Amino acid sequence: MNLANIALFAAPAMVLLVIALVMALHQSSVARRAAEEQTREVRESSSRKFRRLEQDLQFMREFFQIFASLLGEMHAERQVRMIPRALLKAIVQIYRPEVAAVLVKRKPRAADPNTGETLSVAALHSTRGTMRDGLEFRFGEGQVGIAAKRQQVMVRKDFEDDQLWNYERTRVSTEPTWDIVAPMVVGDKTLGVLAIARPDRHHDTERDVLEMIARIGALTTQNVAAYRQKEVEAEHDKLTDIFNKGALLKRLDLAIIQARKTGGKASVFMFDLDNFKVYNDTNGHLAGDRLLAKLAQLVKETVRSDDVFGRFGGEEFLLVMPGRTGGQAMTAAGMVRKRIEDYPFEGGSTQPLGKVTISGGVACFPEDAPDGVELLRAADTALYRAKEGGRNRVYRAEEAGLNPL
Repeated sequence: MNLANIALFAAPAMVLLVIALVMALHQSSVARRAAEEQTREVRESSSRKFRRLEQDLQFMREFFQIFASLLGEMHAERQVRMIPRALLKAIVQIYRPEVAAVLVKRKPRAADPNTGETLSVAALHSTRGTMRDGLEFRFGEGQVGIAAKRQQVMVRKDFEDDQLWNYERTRVSTEPTWDIVAPMVVGDKTLGVLAIARPDRHHDTERDVLEMIARIGALTTQNVAAYRQKEVEAEHDKLTDIFNKGALLKRLDLAIIQARKTGGKASVFMFDLDNFKVYNDTNGHLAGDRLLAKLAQLVKETVRSDDVFGRFGGEEFLLVMPGRTGGQAMTAAGMVRKRIEDYPFEGGSTQPLGKVTISGGVACFPEDAPDGVELLRAADTALYRAKEGGRNRVYRAEEAGLNPL
């Protein structure tokens, strides 16, 4: 067989070999590219997971820092009205939302008791929208009202799937579409609601985090309210519902401290009921209690809102008047005396003067006394001079019985 014949038979084999090599190279290239793509996807997936892990760790680290700060503020807080702002600050720092609101429960208004319980916006962060401080929602109205009524945390999808919300949303045009709404619940009571819309930061536990903050807010609100109620009870006379002696002395000290700082005045009006023993003996002690309670109400209605009025002991009362001069205090005391004289108290006609009356003394810091103890002593001395002067009158301490009102 010559070379030509060999070449003729070898050519197809060479072609097949080349094709096989080309196919092998192609498959190798495809496999290499697939491997590279898979490696890249693995790297990107790992990178995404790592970035997400970093974000999660950053979220949780900042959350615990903010939460620790919030717990400290809540522990130190003694005024219910300051709690919403502390809660709002925390959720804005954690979620960075476009809109965030803290709503608190309001009792039915005395003028309109049929309105029922409402939620009022007590603290608001908003970069857009029509929400405003003081805006109110009824329980069951809007997203916040529904979450409050049901006492459960709700997210955007819960509302989108909820037929009741789809019906109610048309009635509340001022409310944004919230991403998370968490009611502040203690026991069976809803005390308020936290709500955020369009947060800039997300986390798998964001719903649980807001619920935790809401619970802390609810517990703090309940505890501070209970503490304040105990403080009020400790400072108030149970019969007359006005300040007791201890509370009066504290506020007198504060008034004098303020007067010293500013170079101002502080006056007191000490008075008691004339012939109160006669009234009790004639009308009975229960009638005497009613008289004291009614007198306290009349005086509260007569004096300024920044005056401090209380029961000093028995039938004796004290009015502390921050910032009032002696002359202004005498005018105020005269108004109180006249109001009581003119009121038709039960059994008043049986009194020696034919009506219920008071006698009192006025003293002013600093001209009548250098401190609270001496101020009360000066007013008390003027009171007894008023008694000796015939009762149903008011004397100024420096007057020693002259020119009674």
